Amino acid sequence: MRRRNAPASPPTDPALAPSLPLARLSLRPGGIAALLLAAVGAVGLWVLAVGHAERRAVEAVAADARHRLEIYANNLDSAVERFDYLPSVAARDPAVAALAAAGAGQAAAADVDRVNRYLEAVNASAGSAVLYLMDAAGRTVASSNWNRPDSYVGVDFSYRPYFKDARDKGLGRFYGVGTVTRLPGYFIAAPVEREGRRVGVLAVKIVLDALEDGWRISHDAVLVADRFGVVFLSSKPEWKFHARRPLDTGTLKYLEETREYVGLEHPPLVLPRSLQVHPALLVERDLGRYGWTIALAADAHPVAQAAATARIGVALLLLLALASGLYVRQRVKRLRDQRLAKVALDRAYQDLERQVEARTADLRDAQAELVQAAKLAMIGQVAAGVTHELNQPLTALRALADNARLLLEQGRQAEVSQNLVHIAGLVDRMAKISSQLRNFSRRSEGPAQPVPLPGAVQEALALLDRRLKEARVQITVDVPDVTVAFDPVRLQQVLVNLIRNAEDATAGVAEPRITITAEPVLLDHRAAVRVAVADNGPGLAPAVRDRLFDPFVTTKPGGQGLGLGLAISLAITQEYGGQLEARDGENTGAVFLLTLPLIIAERDEPTA
Repeated sequence: MRRRNAPASPPTDPALAPSLPLARLSLRPGGIAALLLAAVGAVGLWVLAVGHAERRAVEAVAADARHRLEIYANNLDSAVERFDYLPSVAARDPAVAALAAAGAGQAAAADVDRVNRYLEAVNASAGSAVLYLMDAAGRTVASSNWNRPDSYVGVDFSYRPYFKDARDKGLGRFYGVGTVTRLPGYFIAAPVEREGRRVGVLAVKIVLDALEDGWRISHDAVLVADRFGVVFLSSKPEWKFHARRPLDTGTLKYLEETREYVGLEHPPLVLPRSLQVHPALLVERDLGRYGWTIALAADAHPVAQAAATARIGVALLLLLALASGLYVRQRVKRLRDQRLAKVALDRAYQDLERQVEARTADLRDAQAELVQAAKLAMIGQVAAGVTHELNQPLTALRALADNARLLLEQGRQAEVSQNLVHIAGLVDRMAKISSQLRNFSRRSEGPAQPVPLPGAVQEALALLDRRLKEARVQITVDVPDVTVAFDPVRLQQVLVNLIRNAEDATAGVAEPRITITAEPVLLDHRAAVRVAVADNGPGLAPAVRDRLFDPFVTTKPGGQGLGLGLAISLAITQEYGGQLEARDGENTGAVFLLTLPLIIAERDEPTA
């Protein structure tokens, strides 16, 4: 094929590429203004995108924090309110009311002991910290911890706000540090009444340490502050008892009188810097019935991550815009070169198409010649058998002709007529043999046409009849009456090749057998028939099993075959849409499977 010189491609090595003249790198005043405008736009886009991403992230994080804060508030309310009933219920016991009315130091020891044990049992059942009874003056007369070193018995709590509120208003609530145990807790107090008058106060202390421990496990920064802004509950121990805002003189005096946080200082609470930058991340809720505020400081990491993602996205977008500009500039330059190259490429493509068509036609002719040569070679191999088949009827013709002459001389007309009938039969037999040989040797490249499969098999066996008889091969044929789409001559050639290969494979076998069967199958979702030509020979040699259909591959001794029969048979089969493959037999020998497309006869529709 004639080759054309391809145009030289531009160098891709940066070291070999020509450098740009300095004049191309210079910018005009208009270009400088455009560059500055692009830089300002890029900075503005950066600021807007990052700011928007941070705002959206803050809103999302704050919304999630408000939801979690609601859960924490409900947990706190549940932890406190489950003891709300306890003082008022326990105060209804007559023994409790009688002891409160008697006052400290006035009741019998047995009465005090009975109330102590009653409060101890109720406290243990409820799970509270301490349950204790005070008389009208605020002195403790009985307590659930009466038998412990930190017993409240005898302690005066008249200074506590919860005592005064319960005595004067009917209910007292208070959070503070215990003056006896130095342990913080929440106090709920109810009045003790006898004969319509308030004779004392019954209080319960609740410790909320377990609630704080649960908060710490959740890794959320939660705090609860009283009405003065002092943090008394928090998941972060370092925040406890710090003041969220400065305490004035009046507040400090009140805290000292009530001993609410006895012995503790209240330094300012310093929140993380992220909450100062994004105040919305600190979500709060008022707990009105207690006068407290619960707050949750949300983690600012998602906000920082969103801002970083936005920065990366904007940077990638700017880089993409820059790369796009450079690409467009380069693209415009290359379009001109491509238009010129396309003309030359089209011309070269047309030349190549013409050369491919010429080579394809040559290959088709070569393949047809090769198929014809293989058929002629096989004709030479079967010629001896055909000659023998013709010699027999020729000898019989000679004898019948001589006999007819003698009978004519004797006037035996009836017997002469009978001899002539025999002579006509022998002539028909010889014509059939020569016709089969002529059809097989004929060059055929016609399109597919209906071919009865049983007839094709019988014609192939007839061509090899003498050879098979001399080899004493037992032939078994079980082929249904179906019609395939093939060229009759080329189908006969394929079958002759397969049967002859099977006969060669049985050479040396005591009782040689060849079985030809067929069964319906599907070929590419179409109706087909699979013809199996099986022998009882030694089977496929491992050395050539994968190369059986390659040209010039043969297992026959030298001079007995060129190794083209199976290659040609495969090419013919594929040309007419069929398949040809080889497998080992079930017990011995080899099986060649020839799959051919079927022609389904159209059935007339029944008439009414």
